[in-house]
Amino acid sequence: MPEDCKEQVHRYSHCDFKKFDTPDQAWDFVDQRSSSSNGNNYVNDAYKSNNKAIACRSDNQIAKRDNYQEARAYKRTDYMISLEHEILLHPRYFGPQLLDTVKQKLYTEVEGTCTGKYGFVVAVTTIDNIGAGIIQPGQGFVVYPVKYKAIVFRPFKGEVLDAIVTQVNKVGMFAEIGPLSCFISHHSIPEDMQFCPNVNPACYKSKEEDVVIQADDEIRLKIVGTRVDATGIFAIGTLMDDYLGLVCN
Repeated sequence: MPEDCKEQVHRYSHCDFKKFDTPDQAWDFVDQRSSSSNGNNYVNDAYKSNNKAIACRSDNQIAKRDNYQEARAYKRTDYMISLEHEILLHPRYFGPQLLDTVKQKLYTEVEGTCTGKYGFVVAVTTIDNIGAGIIQPGQGFVVYPVKYKAIVFRPFKGEVLDAIVTQVNKVGMFAEIGPLSCFISHHSIPEDMQFCPNVNPACYKSKEEDVVIQADDEIRLKIVGTRVDATGIFAIGTLMDDYLGLVCN
């Protein structure tokens, strides 16, 4: 077993690992394990939380995922990956600054967008290659294929993340984790916390009033479900677990 893989799986109970040729295969492995686990079964939860997928090419690790059960082992779900994008340019941009223009349009068009399967593009880190331009018949526009590396953000079911509360109402609360929107139902908020609509701003407050959660507060939540489409990722969270709840206000 390669040393880089061994460091990720050695001494982890219920650990399932496998070598993959591409990142796509690795993420499919993680998603399959997450969706097939029964959330009410402790053994399956432990098994799921220790899942690790490592995608390798020529024995070099290019992508890995770690899930942790407790907030003290919390870390952001950012990772770097290779992506491709096509830049469409009008002929007026042809000239000595052509490549700089392609780079700037790449930053503008991809940063902050959602790639679907890989998540949100946080930042382009390197541009590996700008291919030869392809003239579009009858238009005069030219398409430049670009290969680049970027830091992307995608949450996975079972991960613990910090978020900022954006809205509180009687059905629950909404929070943001960077570009990700997350909803926490009132059923996923501890029973000793009640919605208080008659205060400004509205909040959830514990019976002893020692914990108050309102808009702009920082909370720690667990992702219990995600939905990915071509334009965004939407998540469902919960505060019903150890080490979750208000972080600071």
